[in-house]
Amino acid sequence: MATKTSITNSQSDLKQIIRLITKRIVGETCHKVLFRYGDELLLAFGEMTPYSHPKLAHLYKGSWRLGTRATPWICKHNNHILVSSTELDSEEKIQTGKNLLKQLENKKLHELIIDVHNIGLNLCFENNYQLILEPDLQDDSGLTYWELFMPTEQILTVGPGFFWECKSIHERC
Repeated sequence: MATKTSITNSQSDLKQIIRLITKRIVGETCHKVLFRYGDELLLAFGEMTPYSHPKLAHLYKGSWRLGTRATPWICKHNNHILVSSTELDSEEKIQTGKNLLKQLENKKLHELIIDVHNIGLNLCFENNYQLILEPDLQDDSGLTYWELFMPTEQILTVGPGFFWECKSIHERC
C-alpha cells in the first residue's frame, strides 16, 4: 500500500530514499527518447521488450521508463544548452528539439540526482550530456512532475507540489 509522502517533512532523507529506489537504473543505457504530448518526454532505459497488448506488440519499452509531465526541461552537452522545452514554440523548433534529444540515445546514465529544494532531477549521461527537469512549483495543473516506471512493477511519482510516492503499478489510484 502506497503512502503519499510530503517532501518538506523528509528533505534530509529524500536524497537517500531516491538513491535507493533508483540505484539500479544508474549504468543503464538510454535506448529511446520520445516526445509524448507537446514537450513531455519519455526515456526508455535498460532491456527493451515488446508491449504485451497485441495492438502494441510491434513497439518496445524499456525495463525502466522515465516520463516528464508538466515539467520544463533542459538538455545540455558540456554545460552548453542544446535545447530547452521553453523554446519549443513552433513545429520547426519541436523537430529540431527532437533531433537534438536523440543525442541521449545509446548513452549510459552515470548519475541521477534529485534537488530536494525544487524536486528537480538531473540525469547525467556519458560524454557529458545532461537532462535537467525543472518543475514549476507554482503550476496548478495537478499533474505529477515526473514518474519512473521500474522493472519491479513499481512506479515512483514526484509532484505535484512537494509530494512523492512509490507504489505497485497494479494499485489503483
